[in-house]
Amino acid sequence: MSLFKKNLYFFILIQIAALAMTSLKAKVYSKLELQQIAIDYVADNKQPNPNQHPNSQLSITALPLDTRIKTRTCQRELQVSAANPINTNRQSTIKIKCLDQNNWQVFVHVKQLELVEVITAAKGISKGQRITAQHLTSKQVAKHLTRSNQFKSSTNLIGSRSKRNVRAGQTINYNYICTICKGDKITILASFKGMTIKTQGEALEDGRIGDNISIRNVKSKKKIQARVLNTELVKVTI
Repeated sequence: MSLFKKNLYFFILIQIAALAMTSLKAKVYSKLELQQIAIDYVADNKQPNPNQHPNSQLSITALPLDTRIKTRTCQRELQVSAANPINTNRQSTIKIKCLDQNNWQVFVHVKQLELVEVITAAKGISKGQRITAQHLTSKQVAKHLTRSNQFKSSTNLIGSRSKRNVRAGQTINYNYICTICKGDKITILASFKGMTIKTQGEALEDGRIGDNISIRNVKSKKKIQARVLNTELVKVTI
């Protein structure tokens, strides 16, 4: 074998060995791993939202990558950046780039959603039925899909009565229930100059806790306004 052929053979062996070593160092990224990289980037770089509900949770998810995108490899550390500002309740496009000899890049769409808890019926509730804890459950929904008249806590629901039939899984709204319902016999708590007087009354309209409703004093037959305290008690300030 000539010297030239020996050198060429040796050079080819070195190149093969170098390629083999390089391929061993290359890290493999599945589509799910690329999506998780984008999610982590958004979580680490999201802007604070001063209007976020105190009891809400932030959900960060990535949209599935195009089926044509296959597993990728990269011999260097990936470069990750945002193609647009990262805002709450917005979709961000995250660019993941590899700068080795393959020189590829992938764009991942990431969504941020503020989730809040709303109260729903765990089972069907009939019209006029007293609501117990067993009737209630909760689920998390995107804040922008909620309404201001939906219950976020079951505290003021227990003991109330349903004004309509509610199916299992249905969100419970304020106008579905009455803590005190029209025609209920109630106790009137009247405060006057430091003294407290109790007397019996009748509700002339529906009301929830905190509402002011019309009532009638059973003894005097007088109509007055009172604030609903619970399922049996209203308060009047004289």
